[in-house]
Amino acid sequence: MQVVLESPNALERQFTITIPNEDIETEFEAKLAETAKRARIDGFRPGKVPPKVVRQRYGQAIRQEIASDLIEKSLGQALTEHDVKPIGQPKIEDLHFEEGSDFTFKATFEVFPDLDPALVDGDNVEQIKCKINAADVKEMIATLREQRKGWKESARAGAKNGDRVTINFEGFLNGETFEGGSGQDHVLVLGSGSMIPGFEDGIVGMKKGESREVEVIFPEDYHAENLKGKDALFKIEVTKLERGQLPTIDEEFIKAFGVESGDEKDFKAEVKEQMARELSMTLKNINKSKVFDILLEKNSDTPVPETAIKSEINTLKQQAAKRFGGGQQFDPDQLPDELFTEEAERRVRLGILLGATVRKLDMQADADRVRSLVDEMATAYDDPEQVVNFYYSNNDNLKQIEALAVEEQVAEKLLESAKAKTIDMSYADVMKSRQS
Repeated sequence: MQVVLESPNALERQFTITIPNEDIETEFEAKLAETAKRARIDGFRPGKVPPKVVRQRYGQAIRQEIASDLIEKSLGQALTEHDVKPIGQPKIEDLHFEEGSDFTFKATFEVFPDLDPALVDGDNVEQIKCKINAADVKEMIATLREQRKGWKESARAGAKNGDRVTINFEGFLNGETFEGGSGQDHVLVLGSGSMIPGFEDGIVGMKKGESREVEVIFPEDYHAENLKGKDALFKIEVTKLERGQLPTIDEEFIKAFGVESGDEKDFKAEVKEQMARELSMTLKNINKSKVFDILLEKNSDTPVPETAIKSEINTLKQQAAKRFGGGQQFDPDQLPDELFTEEAERRVRLGILLGATVRKLDMQADADRVRSLVDEMATAYDDPEQVVNFYYSNNDNLKQIEALAVEEQVAEKLLESAKAKTIDMSYADVMKSRQS
C-alpha cells in the first residue's frame, strides 16, 4: 500500500492511497472461492457451481465489497501510521477501481490545528467577588413564599397587577376572527407579560362577570407573519378573579424545604447555605469565563475547523429544541444554523485553545479537585452517595468531571500571571448576570 499525505491548508489533510492490483486479486480470488462453496444456483449442486458461473453471477458484488473493506482498512492504517486524528468522517472521492488496475482513492478531512497559544500574561482580568448578607436571605425567603403563593377568590372592586384572572376572549382583525385569537377559561396573572403588550393592561380594573373590548397592536417581531404589526380588537370576559395569599413562615412551611426541625433560625441557615453553594458555582463560572475571554481575544486568529463548527451547531440546536419543545417533539432542523454559528465557533475555538494550553502547561486533572467537584454536585441530591457512584463507577462519566477540573486549573494558572482586578457585586446582580 502506498500513502501520500498532503496538507492543502492548515486544517485540511488529504490522503492519496494506492493498493496494488496483486493484493486486490488475491483478496478477490479468496472471496470468490468462499462464495462458490455457499452459492445456490438452479441446475448445480451446492458447492459444485463452476468458477466461471460464480464469477459472472457474484464477481461485481464481491469487488464492491472488497473496495468498501479496503477503504476502511487502508484509511485506518494510514491514519495510525501518520498519527493523524480526523474531525468527523473523511470525504472519499476520486475512486479508481477497475479490474486489472491498482485501486486508488483520495480521503479528505479536517484536523484540529497544532498551535502554541498566547497565554494570559500581564493582562487585566476582572474577577467578581460577592458576599451574601441578611437582606439577600430575606429576599430569597420572600421569593420562596411567592413561589408557594395560594389563590383565593376576591371580592375586590377591580383586578390589579398581581391578581389572577380566568378569562374568555375572542380576537378580531378588521372585524373578522383569526386562528389562534380565541381562548376559553384561560388563566392569567396580570403583570406577568405573558400576553402581547396592552392585553393585560386592558384587563386591569375589570370585575368578575364584566366584559370589555381591548384594542392592541401585535409587535413587529411577533412569531406569526400574518399578525406582525397588525391592529386587533379583543372581546374579553372575566369569569373569575383571585388574589394571591402568601404562606406564613410556620413549621409546616419550613419542613416543606427539608428542614425537619421546623425552626425559623435553622431555615434561614439552610437557605443561606443553598444560596452560598449556588453563588460559589456561579462566581466560579463567571470568573473562569472572563479569563477565557482574554485567552480568546489574544488568540483570535486561531483557525477553526468547519466540520467541528457544524457538529457544535447541531449540538446547540438539539439543546434548544429540548427547551423550546416544552416536553413535546420539536425538530431541531427547523432552527436556522445562523442562530448558533457565533456561539458554536466560540466554543470550538475555546476548546482548541484550552487543549493547547493544557499541553503547553503539561497539566492533568487533580484527583482531589475532581472529588471535590463530584461531592459539590452530589449535595444537590437526596442520595449524594448514589451520585458519587454514578461518576466513579463509569470512566466516561468521570472524564466529564476531569475535563471540568482541568478547565478550572487552567483558569487559575492563567490568573497567576495576569493582573486580576477584583470587583464587588451584590448577590442579586451576580445571579442576574448569570442569565444574561
